[in-house]
Amino acid sequence: MKPTSPAPSTSTITRRTFLRTGAVLTASVAALSGPARAQVNKNSRLRIFQAGVGGIGGLQRNGLKGHPMVEWAGFCDVDQRELDKMKREHPGAWMVKDYREAYASRAGDFDAAIVDTPDFHHAPMMLTAMKHNKHLYGQKPLVHQLDELRMIRAGLKARPGLVTQMGNQRACNTGRMQAVEVLRRNQLGRPVEACVWTGSVERGHYFADAWSAYAPAQPVPVYLDWNLWRGPISADLPHSEDLAPRRWRAFWETGGGQLADWGCHLLDLLYFAYDLPSPEAVLTQTIRPSNTGHSAHNQSTVTYPGGGKFARDKFVVRYNDSGLQPSFAALGLPPMKVGANRTMVVCEEGTLLLEADGKIAIFRKGKAVENEPLPQVEPRHHWKDWADNCLGARKPLWTPFDIGSRITEPALLAVKATRFPGQELRWDAASFRFTNHDKANAEILSRTYREGFAPPPVG
Repeated sequence: MKPTSPAPSTSTITRRTFLRTGAVLTASVAALSGPARAQVNKNSRLRIFQAGVGGIGGLQRNGLKGHPMVEWAGFCDVDQRELDKMKREHPGAWMVKDYREAYASRAGDFDAAIVDTPDFHHAPMMLTAMKHNKHLYGQKPLVHQLDELRMIRAGLKARPGLVTQMGNQRACNTGRMQAVEVLRRNQLGRPVEACVWTGSVERGHYFADAWSAYAPAQPVPVYLDWNLWRGPISADLPHSEDLAPRRWRAFWETGGGQLADWGCHLLDLLYFAYDLPSPEAVLTQTIRPSNTGHSAHNQSTVTYPGGGKFARDKFVVRYNDSGLQPSFAALGLPPMKVGANRTMVVCEEGTLLLEADGKIAIFRKGKAVENEPLPQVEPRHHWKDWADNCLGARKPLWTPFDIGSRITEPALLAVKATRFPGQELRWDAASFRFTNHDKANAEILSRTYREGFAPPPVG
């Protein structure tokens, strides 16, 4: 698809002209009318501020590398070693440890923000960016709390001109795009149900063991600002290497376990193919409830309205972690050895099995099909397409925040329900509440934010 640009304005407008006259300041170019904003972006570079530069942050920078119109305005990290590295690599950029400083004193110096921090920082940082009219790239899962989905959607409504993208880059892999088209076209018949599973929650590079307590407090390294790392968390967390820099995913206050960590990479297929509404209910079974640490051996049943394009009155997604797979025999499939991080969609006339990175297997009448025709798809670039749209192009994006928030929803429901194993929670997405469980409403919908770090209202 060849991108088109909106009609130009009657006079040439540049971003720096507005900055000099003070007409933009913190409102930035996103507050302008469509034609004027396109002209602004067309005549200047896209200046980006990145919060969280280590780990996954490097993937984003590499994804945008070589884009002729992208500049890195500034970087934020609570680890001074990471900032020192960025200063060497980008000597013209400014550095801050506190993201709030960037918006307080430098908001007129950048057009877009990338948030690559631990999950619990996402909503405060993203909503701050939206409040200041910044285009936004946000890491998955989009937020950490169910109520933060409501906040993000309210922000999108208040800032409809912003270009947003969630960080599920695998969606642009050719195989995943082809799988979307196979299902969207009902090439295997109408969908009956889906089975999705992730890997294990066990100690390693990214996770501590399931049900872990916090490790004893360790001295805070001189290069780390632990106060800012805690950010919105009101509890006085003890510093340890089990939390920073990477194993925060294993803990209730900071991450989402395997279910939230992988959900947006695996459940997205169903949303792209079937434009799913919000779930009606979630039921998670596990050995014992999650506590300080996330649980494992979680088996979730997420129920959606069915009928119409679905083969049954309800469309059910069985979403598990710990490599818990469905019975292939029960689904009429042959014996096979299958790894973790898979999405299986059972349809009336066949079954599609998709690996995270896009390898497709098709089954018909209980047998693997070697020559199933796969649709041709147009190549897409997850990062550069986002940047191009920020600059005024009109390219399709796989995961803007409107659908990114919907993909995040079932992942959060599944993991939050581990606090109430075996209890089916009926979800009313319109009011962001459970209709049958007051205790769940009180305990798993939201958090109390530390003063000064709460997500700001956008309007």
